[in-house]
Amino acid sequence: MKLASLRVRRTTEPSAAGPSGHSRWTKAAPALFRSRLTAPLLLLAVLGLGLSGIRRSLWLDESWVANSIQVPTLSAMFHYTGWLQVTPPVFLLLARAAVHLTGPSNAAFRIVPLLFSLAAAGLMLAAARRVLTPALAALATALVVFDPTAIEYSHTLKPYSAELAVVACLLLLTIRFLERPDSRRFASLAAAVAFAIPLAYSSVFLVPGIGLAVFFSEKRRGVFLSALAGTVFLATYWFSIRPNFTPGLHSFFASGSSASLGLLAALAFCIVAAARTGRTLMRSEAGRNRQASQRTWTSAVCLLLCLLLAASGALGWYPLSNRTRLFALPCFVLAATMLIEDVLSRIATRRLMDIAAAALAIGVAGFAIAGHITGPGETYEEDFDGAVAFLAHYAAPSDMILVHACCKEGFLLYSRMDHWNPPHLVFGDTGWPCCVPGRNAAAGSSTTVAVVRDVDSKVPRGYSGRVWLLYTTRSTHWSYTGFDEGNLWRGHLWDRGCLPGPYIRFANLAVSPMNCAPAR
Repeated sequence: MKLASLRVRRTTEPSAAGPSGHSRWTKAAPALFRSRLTAPLLLLAVLGLGLSGIRRSLWLDESWVANSIQVPTLSAMFHYTGWLQVTPPVFLLLARAAVHLTGPSNAAFRIVPLLFSLAAAGLMLAAARRVLTPALAALATALVVFDPTAIEYSHTLKPYSAELAVVACLLLLTIRFLERPDSRRFASLAAAVAFAIPLAYSSVFLVPGIGLAVFFSEKRRGVFLSALAGTVFLATYWFSIRPNFTPGLHSFFASGSSASLGLLAALAFCIVAAARTGRTLMRSEAGRNRQASQRTWTSAVCLLLCLLLAASGALGWYPLSNRTRLFALPCFVLAATMLIEDVLSRIATRRLMDIAAAALAIGVAGFAIAGHITGPGETYEEDFDGAVAFLAHYAAPSDMILVHACCKEGFLLYSRMDHWNPPHLVFGDTGWPCCVPGRNAAAGSSTTVAVVRDVDSKVPRGYSGRVWLLYTTRSTHWSYTGFDEGNLWRGHLWDRGCLPGPYIRFANLAVSPMNCAPAR
């Protein structure tokens, strides 16, 4: 009987056009994504891309997080005096534990983000496989984990890879619950929602959709889940968000938001897709078929997150930069891929769709890997590691070290790691980046008069000796403050008779010695 059925399949299956090698490809490519090798290969690629930049120097945005997780007490970490602590508390606890276990190093600070990027890849693949064919699931996962922003933050000490993993996890547990809404799966979903909020603040955008899906499955569970999520969010808001929020932070986030043509196109797609999904739910077509119900509600949950995020950005409540909206990528890609599968299934065969999806998935992964292999190597936002090591080696104990305000956290991080405590260390007090408690860090707040006055107070007239200047050369920072204070520092001290030494460049940083003679 088995032989007969096999013979029938071989005779009825359409033959692939083209040479025999192409025929083997059309059979092997989709089969690859049905095998058990897909997940290991995917995780290996994500791990390799994450490791490629894990040892580079931490920059400003990372250095203050690194300093905060090394303070003596948890209270001081959650309410860090050197910076507004906008990093979620559970992420901080995990990063703190990793550094305490391994000791401080560039790689140690980035272990947790890398692990979250691996978790995001595995969870996204598992979620996508429950609503898509294996090849399309691999494509959807590749589009998420090989996104340039996702790769960058897989080796950056920021919580954005954790947000990716949390959203993928909640999607997976929601889909599992929709498949079989029993008590055990609901308990797992509820526990994940409660844990997700203090780990990734952005998960609150996904909770309303999950709550609606659960509510229409069973009202009591929906009410309980909503009440649980609301309680956890209020507790998190009171403990972590409220003490670390200022109007200046809101203005800074608002200035970083932008609406490109790509975003507008994505929003238009979400609106159209949401209307289609809502019409399907209203007609109760999904209610007569559990599989259709699962897919329709999954699409509704994903699209609602995208629409809520767009509305929050339009109202100025949430920034829409590449990194802050990264968490929405799993939902957008999953909803788009499901819709594309539904449309193409009417005009193309399953095999053709699988072949195209397999080719695209391999192409996306290959493009990302090739870009890192042939690229310029490790890129630094700011090389504090190299700059501080240089100063520790060449600065004499009698020399003054004048560090710009925007470089304070980076200098403190690496001087402690290098066990270097210069006796004549001073920090500038102008041109602060957002957002430092008690400092004027508004955009365009820097003035020439204030900078000159600050330099003269740190290096008094008549000072005799060598002064090492350390400041950033990132144009984005000087655009934010109003003008390049580093050049003003050098020019003003030169006018005072301090002759400049060699100008030493590091990645987006400059070290400049100034030899000051006594006033005559």
